[in-house]
Amino acid sequence: MPTLDAATLLLVITVVDVFACVVWLLLGEVLRIAPRAARRIALYHGLLAIVWWPTVPAGLEPLVGLPVTLVCAGLLTAGVRGLMRLRHQLRDVVAVVLVGLAAHIVVYPDLSAARAVSNVFAAVLALMAGYDILRGAGFRRAVTLLLVVPYLVLAGAALWRAGGLLGWLPPGLGLAGLTTNAPLALLRLVVNLSITTGLVALVLQRLIARVRHLTRRDPLTGLLNRRAVEEHLQRLQQQVDRGRSHAVVVLDVDHFKRINDDLGHAGGDAALQHLAQVLGEALRTTDCFGRLGGEEFTLLLPDTDEAGAVLVAERLRRLLQERPLTWVDKIWPMSASFGVAAMRLGEAHGLDALARADAAMYAAKARGRNRVQRATEQGEPA
Repeated sequence: MPTLDAATLLLVITVVDVFACVVWLLLGEVLRIAPRAARRIALYHGLLAIVWWPTVPAGLEPLVGLPVTLVCAGLLTAGVRGLMRLRHQLRDVVAVVLVGLAAHIVVYPDLSAARAVSNVFAAVLALMAGYDILRGAGFRRAVTLLLVVPYLVLAGAALWRAGGLLGWLPPGLGLAGLTTNAPLALLRLVVNLSITTGLVALVLQRLIARVRHLTRRDPLTGLLNRRAVEEHLQRLQQQVDRGRSHAVVVLDVDHFKRINDDLGHAGGDAALQHLAQVLGEALRTTDCFGRLGGEEFTLLLPDTDEAGAVLVAERLRRLLQERPLTWVDKIWPMSASFGVAAMRLGEAHGLDALARADAAMYAAKARGRNRVQRATEQGEPA
């Protein structure tokens, strides 16, 4: 069976990089998926393709090939950081690239030292990219570690190569360059494919998560929609059946028709968004806040009994009353009626508790609006 030589493998790597460059340009420029990160990764693959094939002449390697390779490593790290959406600037990435280029200038024209410097700083950048993936991938731990492996291999091979070039390894243990080392070229091909596949998988995972988010959110307020609320209710009901205490609050904006009539539908939408923001800021991260439809909302309060839920509802009622809506230079007072019910053992998916809270909310409206009504105050057993 014929074996692949290093030159053929470099040609294959070049084709892979050209294809990956086109894919990332399509993702970023056509589909508008993480465009800045996609541009960086596309440029990384495009520049590498130029470096790989045709092979840069030895005389130009220290002036062109090695600096471009180092810049490519920086582009990959910057692209990965953009995909991870980590709240970090790129100053450290730029600093590593600039220090690497400066070190490269210092050791020039010693080709072995220049190659070693390029490999050391490329290894640092690969480790930075792997660390960013470890923190921001969002997959299960085992899958995330699998995504990090190519960057560790890339860094390890680069450091091994640098050690050989600097004479720090015993004779015969150093790595020759890609142009003459077929096994190393094959390893680089596998690493390139793994990096590309892993990053595309990350993009697809983000797309799927985004679609799921949109299907579970109310488009006007950004709160959970009714379907998502019912899913949360079902999970909470299972916990209630195992002995935990949860409560449901239903609230409805008072005189919402008047708001719509006086301020128009845009003003009505602004009122709903205002309520969602004001109340949402006052809730715990464990609480679930959703819009059931129209001007009716619900709160799911984990580990809260009915008395505690009444206190929460009363605090929210006062908060909404104290923070009126400002619309087109008009200040419009807002209030809501609240119904509170505790979830009970053996109920169907938590919907019974939602119905009791809804009935209590209507009782609050019947008793004058802008008040909190407990379900157990309507003659139900505690």
